[in-house]
Amino acid sequence: MQTLGYLISALGPIYLEWFCFEKIFHRRDIKTPIMFLLFSLGALLLTLQTQFAYSMFLNPTANILVAFALTFLYKGVWYQRLFISFTLFVVAVLGEGSAWLTGQFFFTVKDMTHANEEQHFLIICILAVIFELVYVCIILSFIKYFKKHACKLNTFILFLIAILTYCIILLFVTFTDTAYLVPALILCVLLISAIAGCIYLFNDQLRVQRERMQLAHLEEMQQDQVQHYTALYEANRQVAVQRHDLKNILLNVRSYIEVGEIEKLDKYVAKFQEKLQPSKMIDNGMPFIDAVLSAKMAEHTEIPFELHIAPLQLEHLTQPQIAFILATALDNAIEACAQSAKPFIKVRLNQQGHMVSLVVVNAADQPIKAIGDTLLTTKADAASHGYGIKSMKQAAEQAHGMLTWKYEQQTFTLSVLLQDIAE
Repeated sequence: MQTLGYLISALGPIYLEWFCFEKIFHRRDIKTPIMFLLFSLGALLLTLQTQFAYSMFLNPTANILVAFALTFLYKGVWYQRLFISFTLFVVAVLGEGSAWLTGQFFFTVKDMTHANEEQHFLIICILAVIFELVYVCIILSFIKYFKKHACKLNTFILFLIAILTYCIILLFVTFTDTAYLVPALILCVLLISAIAGCIYLFNDQLRVQRERMQLAHLEEMQQDQVQHYTALYEANRQVAVQRHDLKNILLNVRSYIEVGEIEKLDKYVAKFQEKLQPSKMIDNGMPFIDAVLSAKMAEHTEIPFELHIAPLQLEHLTQPQIAFILATALDNAIEACAQSAKPFIKVRLNQQGHMVSLVVVNAADQPIKAIGDTLLTTKADAASHGYGIKSMKQAAEQAHGMLTWKYEQQTFTLSVLLQDIAE
């Protein structure tokens, strides 16, 4: 019964680890029967180790190392695989502890330090695997939930940091004058490490959200370019058709003049004037920037745009870099104009030497929120927004430039300076 309990205690967690690895990592080109064989060998190794070399320190080390070795069957950075291996070991310990606590309600456990000698050892091992399965399912559900609600993960991490900080203070206060001070200090070190991990996760989440927003802007720019080139093609096609018909049109005009049909001539000319209305499509010879301006102006015809766009002679900067900043700035300006009684947007883009200047001025009736030179979003869902200025500032710094802004007399001015120099 004791050996069977050891086998269940090894097989259950190992196969649960396999289940988790399949959900979290990407498997290498290894067939399922071979995976089953390797994980079974890992379980057998842990069973033999527990049977013949049981130790309070050797058992955790062996479990973590075996799990980490099995992660090499999957793709991923080593520290992430090591972290998952350690986390699953902790979950297994929680499952085992929960099983023993539950068992004490139904059975009499004489000595927890020699649990393997107890009469109900096999039943408790089965309970441990069941509890671990429940915990694993809960963790995977959390991961799936936070992937879809990334903004709530930030709040969760900050809440976890607060709890860990409270635990450190409580440990110090409780065990300062006792013999348990040294273990308490060790726990404090572990808690501080956990806080550092939480801060790293928090910063990583901010990075991911910024990159998601940049990707969304790039996709939007790509759609704008498609619309821009489609409109350009249609305009060129219409010009080609009108050029083809121009000879006949001139002959008809001359005929009306010769017969003196001035009224008919006027109607005839007016008909072609309607077809030759000036296009609102921007064409400054800079496709990426023109596409952004054309798309924004076409979508928001109710807002007067004033453009001062000078030709750019770029050597190291690229049009997509400038277009990304311009698109983000125009999105913010359009949102501000939506709440303005007299909306307007002015865009100035020019280059002097290696310096490229972009200035966007817009109406802003609503007062802005800021801490120092950092703008704060005014949207209700603040966790999902507020990255526009940060992304533009980051893009400007990557181009060895700077971003500044000012708000005066219900007018918001965003100024971006970029350097057209090598990295």
